[in-house]
Amino acid sequence: MSRWSGSAPGSSRRAPCASPTRTRGGCDLAHVRREAVAEVLRAVACGALRHADPALADAVREAPVEVSPMAWRLRARLHWDHQRRALGFLGGRTHAVADVSPCRVLSPLLLRALPETAGALAAHGAPDGELEWIEDLEGRTAVAGWRGRTVPPAPIGGVCGFHPLTGSQAVAEGGWGQTGVVMNLPVPLRVPVGVFFQGNRHLVPRLFAKVAGLVASEAPARVVDLYAGVGVLGAAARHAGVRAVTLVEASGPAAEAARANLPGADVVAGTAETFLAEPGAAAGTMAVVDPPRTGLSRRAAERLVRWAPTSIVMLSCDAARFGRDGGRLLGAGYRLASVGLWDLFAGSHHVEVLAHFRRAAE
Repeated sequence: MSRWSGSAPGSSRRAPCASPTRTRGGCDLAHVRREAVAEVLRAVACGALRHADPALADAVREAPVEVSPMAWRLRARLHWDHQRRALGFLGGRTHAVADVSPCRVLSPLLLRALPETAGALAAHGAPDGELEWIEDLEGRTAVAGWRGRTVPPAPIGGVCGFHPLTGSQAVAEGGWGQTGVVMNLPVPLRVPVGVFFQGNRHLVPRLFAKVAGLVASEAPARVVDLYAGVGVLGAAARHAGVRAVTLVEASGPAAEAARANLPGADVVAGTAETFLAEPGAAAGTMAVVDPPRTGLSRRAAERLVRWAPTSIVMLSCDAARFGRDGGRLLGAGYRLASVGLWDLFAGSHHVEVLAHFRRAAE
């Protein structure tokens, strides 16, 4: 039994989280002390890669780990139970809404706003629904989105906007205030509520800087950011001095935000698979790939390998998927230049892998 998974106390353990939401698995490593996290996440990643390419497993075994402090969440989706007047996450193995105070991963701003937000929903007679929360990196400004039939009519402390969200994640009419927040990175990015953005306030600036450094080390003529979202990794490439930046994003609202965030960039509102059918020149091009947790689709992987850009920076949300996708790149003639692990979901076993691949000389 590993010293972080057993029940006996040890030097790597801390007092367990008191929140019943811990049992859902989102914070299944909440009992591990921060100073032991790097060792734990390396073990998790190596376990996920045990059936992948041995070179990847060996590299991850010695990889640096960017460990996050707690109180990291700048995005959250909370459930509203109008009968119980409860606003929070779902409890473990149940659809019942559980209290989230105290919580080690939520921001102080959200924890302070929860009682007033729940009171406003109750006073307005809001039926069951979901609240999406996003705040800036500093935790000073927040905007909420509402998936339900009503929106509270009055301002809430700490919230600068409250808007209904449609199924396509676009902000609908009928809300009030700001529709998004600005992330103060070296290239400022506006993020609308309801649109994906990396959720860890502590590591987003480090991730931006790391990707900018990888781009600068290659000095490519062109960077193509697949799965670009609002443009955070494409913005890192521009910050590194690359002027020819192409952003590919399937979500319409995210692509629209990316276009506003990076004027002059070529923004393609479409899927990676479609773009990779005719991606343009491969020589001198770096592809930045940040696929969803499922990793690259078979079609996207095949077309990426066929395209064969000079180098690839891949951020994988799941270590096992990294093994599959990274192994395919190694088999296609790339070599692993660097790899690191990222604790973007601090308190959980979820570890992301940032890898830099270079195409071997012909």
